[in-house]
Amino acid sequence: MDFWELTPFEFSLMINSYSQKREEEAKEKITLAYINAAWTVQFLGKNKPKLDKVLNKKKKEMADKEMLNQVKLLNNLMGGEVVGS
Repeated sequence: MDFWELTPFEFSLMINSYSQKREEEAKEKITLAYINAAWTVQFLGKNKPKLDKVLNKKKKEMADKEMLNQVKLLNNLMGGEVVGS
């Protein structure tokens, strides 16, 4: 919609919406910073894991049958159906 086609009321709605979006983004950034700080503080104790251990944690690989069962489960949860197996 072109700016010149807006009524003053529509323009104020757009401004309020933009302002609210910016406030929500700021709150989200503050929340993420807070969670990051809290996560950091919990590692200051004696049981702090080494960074390499946290970053290089190996994920268990699924076998083919496990992966197929997981896909079937997700398909079922999403309301899908199995066609001709």
